[in-house]
Amino acid sequence: MSKEFDFTTEYTLDKAFFAECYDQTSQPVKFPKSYWKAILFLIFGVVLVEFELLPNSYVGWFFIVLSVIETFSVYFKRTWWLWRQTISSSCGSKVAFQVNASGVSYKSGKINRSIAWNEIDQLEQTDSGFILHIGKQRQYVSKSCLNAEAIAFMVEQHAVVKSN
Repeated sequence: MSKEFDFTTEYTLDKAFFAECYDQTSQPVKFPKSYWKAILFLIFGVVLVEFELLPNSYVGWFFIVLSVIETFSVYFKRTWWLWRQTISSSCGSKVAFQVNASGVSYKSGKINRSIAWNEIDQLEQTDSGFILHIGKQRQYVSKSCLNAEAIAFMVEQHAVVKSN
């Protein structure tokens, strides 16, 4: 492929895109580990209420209610995240996405981000897109806005940079 490759496309940040982004990049919920904090809050609250360790039981009940809220936050994590994204100011805005020999870049409103190929630790390919691992951060690129040539270039360019 040519080193002068330049691909530019535009897509809209909508609920379907946010749902795809979340589904492709989120870590699966593991039962005991994800609910560990809620279990600890519940045990602490029950101990405070049951053994009357404080003059009144308000603090104990606070931790019991907090455990319920924490349980809901884990259980409804996807719904909560999607709702926050759809009410954000970025929802409905257009994003200009560019792939070239220097890396990938996004332009949308006030956000202008460029990621060089050497900054990308791993290029993970999923059925629906790419997950760019940049340190502990993950950036998602949907294949729905890319053509076959751009997909092949991204895979090849990342392999070339990582082999050097």
